[in-house]
Amino acid sequence: MAKRKIRLEEIETLDYKKVASLLYDMLDGNKELYGKLDKLILSANPKELIKAIKKDIASIKRGSKFIDYYNAFEFSKKIQHIVDDILLMVEDKKIASKLFKELILTDSKVYLRSDDSSGVIQTSYRQCLQGWFGCVEFMSEDELYRDIKEMLVCEGFGTRDVFNEAIPKTVLIKLYDEYFVLENHSTIDTDDRVRLLKETAHYLSEPTRFINALKLNGEDFKDYELLEISKEYQYANMPKELLEELQKVKEVSSYNARSFYKLQVWAYSELQEPLNIILAYKNWYEKSREVSVLKEYLSLLDGEMYTRVKQEALTYAKSLSVGGALEFFYTLDEKKLANNYIFENQESLSESHLHDAQIKSIAKWLEKEYPQTLILLYRAVCEQALSQSISKYYPKGIKALKACLKLEKQHNINSWEIEPNESYMQKLIEKHKKKSKFVQLFNEV
Repeated sequence: MAKRKIRLEEIETLDYKKVASLLYDMLDGNKELYGKLDKLILSANPKELIKAIKKDIASIKRGSKFIDYYNAFEFSKKIQHIVDDILLMVEDKKIASKLFKELILTDSKVYLRSDDSSGVIQTSYRQCLQGWFGCVEFMSEDELYRDIKEMLVCEGFGTRDVFNEAIPKTVLIKLYDEYFVLENHSTIDTDDRVRLLKETAHYLSEPTRFINALKLNGEDFKDYELLEISKEYQYANMPKELLEELQKVKEVSSYNARSFYKLQVWAYSELQEPLNIILAYKNWYEKSREVSVLKEYLSLLDGEMYTRVKQEALTYAKSLSVGGALEFFYTLDEKKLANNYIFENQESLSESHLHDAQIKSIAKWLEKEYPQTLILLYRAVCEQALSQSISKYYPKGIKALKACLKLEKQHNINSWEIEPNESYMQKLIEKHKKKSKFVQLFNEV
């Protein structure tokens, strides 16, 4: 149907419904864009705009049809559009806060009737909550207190994340004190109650309240709870108390070492105790054997100590898998050691399962000085791709072979320290000649 042109003076004489009808006709039924323009027209009439947004929220609330995994993505956009309409068009922040709250309170029913394993619906509701946080400064403390209590529990899904730094301390204290003495409350179970108290204590920067909340589940704290408390001392900028709490941790294992030592390093840094920082990194590296920790540790050393620690680490690296060893050599910028290691372990390279990101980093690092060493790594990638006899991996193998040929050409390799590409590839295709898809791809190179 041909679209007729509309003059400005003609639009000015039309009422809202006629303008909306004309727009819908002009947009060829694009409901999403039509909805946006619909709200823009209504923005000149705040009462009608709020009425339209409430209607959209009501449609979410009334819905009963199951939302499957694929439809969840489209449904999440409906929520996001409402959030955007409130953010961009509702100027009165108190009214906006009420609309955000109404939308947030629909989440439980939506979660119960949807497959949101992708998390997209939850993400849209989190955006809604962020919108509500943006209205906090325009609300009275009594309004905030009532809204938080109303939104606190997402029925069937625990408590909502309704706290952040914007919530006034007086409101947090009131909520903490009320729920701390609360017993047999029908709307919140013990775990949710403890979580609520921990959250309010956190944003109050009061570790003592946090500890008292944990005690509701018993006073014999587990190591992970002691680390939780330590993080609260960090948040409250109390390094001495943090270190005292860490002393109560019964076992520093590979599981909790990162959290433990990061806290320890922070506290010693705040207290300006450089020797203890070095000791913390030493203990952390010896516990975890993480090369990133080693790098930080080495950055604090010099002279004989630096040389000794680095040499011990490089010796240790040689006992690791190919991937682990190369990570050490790369992080410590030991190209020659990496080169020698690869040559000495050619037979096991194809069993090392090097990750794409690691290969990319090492390729950039080694190419200029050791192109033939890099060719060995690319051959290993190809052999990995062929090892499972699964055709979807063959293109990755072909890509690796192309990289080998490219290196040969770019670096004009005539004198080979390793088997030349030509003879290597002839043997490779002979070995895997029954893999018809690979042979086809190989012949196209």
